[in-house]
Amino acid sequence: MFLAKVIGITWSDHKHYSYDGVEIKIIQDLNPENGEFIGKPFFAMDAVGSAVGETVAYEISFQAGQAFEHTTVLTDATITAIIDSVDVDKDYRK
Repeated sequence: MFLAKVIGITWSDHKHYSYDGVEIKIIQDLNPENGEFIGKPFFAMDAVGSAVGETVAYEISFQAGQAFEHTTVLTDATITAIIDSVDVDKDYRK
């Protein structure tokens, strides 16, 4: 799992049938130690109904497509949880 923030949403009139009822969000990775953005924004399917501004966990690769209850969705990234808080131990050393 990876940590990110939802920074945008998309609208689409035409998409693959496996995406019916699934929202596509724009997310960007977060550093869990300081909450700063890292990397570039990217698209992720939303399996939990997250909103812009929420911190989320997401899966990538094969596991991402299996996050949906009744179907396998063609995706490389899926939001799988809404994170309420992150607490990193201050004594943590890299």
